[in-house]
Amino acid sequence: MTTAYNSISPKKRTYYCIGKTLQTVRICAILNAVMRMRKRLKIKSKKILRLLLIGCFSAVLVLFCVTAVYWQSQKEEISVCLDAGHGAHDVGAVNGERYEKNDNLRLALLVRDALEEKGVKVYMTRSDDTFLSLQERCDYANRRNCTLFVALHRNSAESGKGVEIWVQNTPGKIDWALAENILFQMESAGISENRGVKTGYVHNPDGNYYVNAHTKMPSCLVEAGFVTSDEDNALFDENLDAYAQAIALGIYETLTDMQSGVLPAEE
Repeated sequence: MTTAYNSISPKKRTYYCIGKTLQTVRICAILNAVMRMRKRLKIKSKKILRLLLIGCFSAVLVLFCVTAVYWQSQKEEISVCLDAGHGAHDVGAVNGERYEKNDNLRLALLVRDALEEKGVKVYMTRSDDTFLSLQERCDYANRRNCTLFVALHRNSAESGKGVEIWVQNTPGKIDWALAENILFQMESAGISENRGVKTGYVHNPDGNYYVNAHTKMPSCLVEAGFVTSDEDNALFDENLDAYAQAIALGIYETLTDMQSGVLPAEE
């Protein structure tokens, strides 16, 4: 995937549309001026009609081109939605004074920075200590028609350590590739154990994590180690930057494969 592919920002596209609209307004103003000057210039009615038809056709053509460019650019925008799990009063897993919500956000912000350095447009469901419902998180990504959705969490259990990634119980090729690419990169970033890519919901393979089931784009949920494991917490703090770079690289590789045709553009 090239950076140029995402170089047209929504803001620039808006300016472009405004510019074309102003051109249309100018055409209408010119036609109005011609009408007012009809008697002065003694232009015959047939010629006026011809000018009006040409002007109207030009205006319609300009508007059609603007609309086509806008919708094509909307369709082609490659973007990733990062969802830092929990937030505010929903603290997630706890280990003493360590709250999962804070670890999730720290990681998500660094992944965002790493992806933006690669030219990828990133949307964040939250970038501070804010609470959103699971449906609000899904709606946020769906409204923006993001290419991929990645939820970032940390695990908890009475015993257990390592990183695992969850996809829906009937994953598409892109879901699976996204999870595998991220996990492959994280394995070399200093994790205690690779627990694999898993389908469905913990203890219920026929269920799904809400964000995997209700987002319209390929998705996965990363469990970046156990908050309840002192070993995983030490590795998380020590290798946080490496974890973020690894996750970003896994996402970027998936986007590249989608663009090159290695993975289907749509499922």
